[in-house]
Amino acid sequence: MKEITPVFSAEDIARRIGELGRDIRADAGSAEVFLLAILKGTSCFLADLMRSIEGDVSYGVIDVVRDVADQQTADALEIDFLSYTDIRDRRVYVLKDVVSSGVIENYLLTQLRAHDPKVLRLVALLDRPDARTVDFPADFSAFTIGDDGTWVGFGLEHERRHGNLPYIGRIV
Repeated sequence: MKEITPVFSAEDIARRIGELGRDIRADAGSAEVFLLAILKGTSCFLADLMRSIEGDVSYGVIDVVRDVADQQTADALEIDFLSYTDIRDRRVYVLKDVVSSGVIENYLLTQLRAHDPKVLRLVALLDRPDARTVDFPADFSAFTIGDDGTWVGFGLEHERRHGNLPYIGRIV
């Protein structure tokens, strides 16, 4: 059986999400913030971040359907707006659980730009800049991690398990 090593405690996560909420509010000024969450790994992140941002906040969810034959370099094939909302002229903050290669994120944000948002930012729960295959930075990130291991907890699952953990850990 694989063991999970806790890396970021529930308290660490709460503190960083509070900071991200303040940073996003500062970035948006007094304007409405629209959080666009990529399911399903961002579910906990979305709920906590939404509550940490003062002022007007709304949200939507999307799913990115990708070619699963090669998870490391798979191109996104389809964006499914599960709760479609017009993002034209809105301040949109796209939430992603783990930003690794940047391929999916680059494709997704390129597609979203076609809908003419006023601002489009990428917010990562976990950012793996060492794993980038395209030059694509996250605008905001809760935690920066190395390019090793499988991460679980706080909505992140491995083989449909461990998403319910209140902390984020690495399977070793």
